[in-house]
Amino acid sequence: MASTNFFQLATWGCGILAGILLLTTLVLWLRQSERRFAFFGYTAFSVVLTAGCFALTLTPITRPVVAGAAPYTTVYDQGSNRAVIAVSPDITPAQLELTLRQAASNLFSSGRFSQGSPVLTITARTVVHPAPGISEPIVLGSLQQSLMRRQDPEAHIEIFGGAFDHLEEIRSHS
Repeated sequence: MASTNFFQLATWGCGILAGILLLTTLVLWLRQSERRFAFFGYTAFSVVLTAGCFALTLTPITRPVVAGAAPYTTVYDQGSNRAVIAVSPDITPAQLELTLRQAASNLFSSGRFSQGSPVLTITARTVVHPAPGISEPIVLGSLQQSLMRRQDPEAHIEIFGGAFDHLEEIRSHS
């Protein structure tokens, strides 16, 4: 990833700067120079800067984008092991699968906790209006993946074909 390479390079550069400042500070300290305290501060700041750049190399800053995923809105998420997203009623089953994968990537957090289940469950739903003043929520599918992996190759995706049939029926009556 490009941002990781940038921060690796920045860590390397800041580390060299910190080493040079450390040597300079040691020389100034041994000579009892008036500037030794200033250089101690410069050195400490450069060490903190190096540690910060190193930390940014450990975790990606940007989230991966799943090509073909449709826009969605998170409607329920308490940071636990369940979340619900809302999608457009015009979504196709293929787009829904990609959208669930995108949501799983975006909603993944190592800080999520579970109460007995190490699985993150994301449910996708839409709301249709079969008649004026009537709203009908329809659950279109769900994804279950490990709470330990952002890109879980064993994620289980279930698309509810009956829900899409019902959606098509409502559209044909409108």
